Amino acid sequence: MYDAERRMKRTPRIFILGLTVAVFGCAQQVNIPSDLLSQFPEEHSEAKDTSIMTDDAIMRRVLQDFGPVEAMRVMREAADAAATECHNRAHELGRMSFEEFSEGVFTLVIPECHSGFYHGAIEAYFRKNGTARLAQNLRKICTENLNGFFAHQCLHGIGHGLMAWSDYALPDALEYCNLIPESGGQSSCRTGVFMENIVGSLNDSKQAALLGHISTYVSDDPHYPCTVVKDEYKYDCYYLQTDRMSDLAQGDFEIVTRNCEDAPEEYRHACFQSMGRTISGMFRGNPEEELRACSFALERDHRIECMLGAGQDTFWDPGGEDLALAYCQAVPAEEGQAECYAMIITRSREILSEAEQTRFCKNLPRIYVTDCLSQES
Repeated sequence: MYDAERRMKRTPRIFILGLTVAVFGCAQQVNIPSDLLSQFPEEHSEAKDTSIMTDDAIMRRVLQDFGPVEAMRVMREAADAAATECHNRAHELGRMSFEEFSEGVFTLVIPECHSGFYHGAIEAYFRKNGTARLAQNLRKICTENLNGFFAHQCLHGIGHGLMAWSDYALPDALEYCNLIPESGGQSSCRTGVFMENIVGSLNDSKQAALLGHISTYVSDDPHYPCTVVKDEYKYDCYYLQTDRMSDLAQGDFEIVTRNCEDAPEEYRHACFQSMGRTISGMFRGNPEEELRACSFALERDHRIECMLGAGQDTFWDPGGEDLALAYCQAVPAEEGQAECYAMIITRSREILSEAEQTRFCKNLPRIYVTDCLSQES
């Protein structure tokens, strides 16, 4: 057994299974049956170009003819072909899907594009229903079949939705998260609020202005709004804050590193994990560049937190399996390679089917295969 237990216990946001099991329990089923799926043909859409990424009419036509799962498959392939991220566009697909199919979309598990579909569908739900009876309706939005990873994504999506529904009034959205009964769920919700705050600060479109989707809770201070929110919200704030830091630093991660080192000591752990996630978004598929950006941290523990943050971001859905394996292979042994493999093994059990997970284990270096295959689910 490789020695990674100490860091696994210190990184609850990376090893998300367990973060929200108090809210939903832990289910291993990933592909949830849905009456919604039976409405659509089994064949694939023939849409091959990247127009679904920019043309709403094409996206709606694929959605209406083939359903949300197939629309996301087409979108993911288009994003890969264009070498672009698809999270924000997946938000739009989620919103459109809720408009077309109402709450049936919440029975689907669509993790591609960093769960942007979830987030957009939930934003549309709150636009229609507000926060009335949120606690009572929670299981309607985030179904009980979800395991810890997907439950976190759904609750995180609720945070996105609450922020958009509250017209980007950050303090109000954070308090709405407290309507969720359990503290783990509240924390997951707050990470969505803080992420949407940053997304809103970058959105200068006319449509965003008309919808009120522009945040005023940003400034040239790389630590704001983490400096002004309640103490119990600061960890969750720093867990997302490096997207804003990177924007202010124009992508210079040496500056972002110094920002994280300047954070209060109890939040540096979250900040460096956040930095890894931000780095991965910028250098996806280039582990050498990702690790170089993490290397600016002076302390080894901070470099490893950054490394783990980048690594988990590569493996968000089954399509990231090869990226995750290549990433951990590139991590030097003395800089946390064992922890990297421990992290992706945990993630594999959360997002892969049993057959996929067995195949994944057998692709690991020999030293990790037995533990991967025998690890309790």
